[in-house]
Amino acid sequence: MTIPLTIYLFIVQFLSFIIKGLAGFGNPLLSNSLMAMRLDNKVITPSNLILDMPVNAYIVWKNRKAFDLKTALPVAMWIMLGVIPGTLFLKLGSPWVIKALLGILIIGLGIEMATRDSGKKVKSNVMIRTVVSFSSGIMAGLFGINMLFLSYFERVSTDRQQFRSNVCFIFLLENILRIILYIVNDMFTSDSLQITMISVPAAILGVWCGSRIDKSMQEHTVKKLIIGIFILGGVSILIKALLFRT
Repeated sequence: MTIPLTIYLFIVQFLSFIIKGLAGFGNPLLSNSLMAMRLDNKVITPSNLILDMPVNAYIVWKNRKAFDLKTALPVAMWIMLGVIPGTLFLKLGSPWVIKALLGILIIGLGIEMATRDSGKKVKSNVMIRTVVSFSSGIMAGLFGINMLFLSYFERVSTDRQQFRSNVCFIFLLENILRIILYIVNDMFTSDSLQITMISVPAAILGVWCGSRIDKSMQEHTVKKLIIGIFILGGVSILIKALLFRT
């Protein structure tokens, strides 16, 4: 690992985890794209997974007073169930058009989130929760993209602390499942572990900075940030689908 590459990875992860500290998600949207310019995705994904799990656990613990298990657990269960058929579909092929439609759907949901009356209370709907969570699991199995459920939590969360804790709880369970699968399939290499070690101080510093910035931001500002990151995620997925068609 060269010194310039080490510095580059540190800066990328630092900026990515500032976003994580603020919104509770979104760090892969920045880190994966920038790191892929210099490294193979087979090395990036396992290294980020090891890094994400303790960060998600920390955010859940930090916001534990706002955590709502009754809301988060059913979503997590349906997502895990959705990963199974999604993985099977992956073996049959993953047409780029499906990924493009997913990007358009996420953008549309983001626009709806941005234009919806924020003062109107939204009650939890079992049917919507089930469909969105299961679909999010299928997309995670197909493309490794687990974003659809975020739109549901954005609707039902009372504040940003509850949103972050519930979202990171889902990510934490997914991280644990994926780590087990990666260990079984020998996907952790010396290169991925080396990248993780470089990224650890960057992640700690980034989450700390994000948390400090969060304290000075108002609720509606952070809400706009969350929606903005969500929409950018959809745009990123759409562009990659149209450009690479894989």
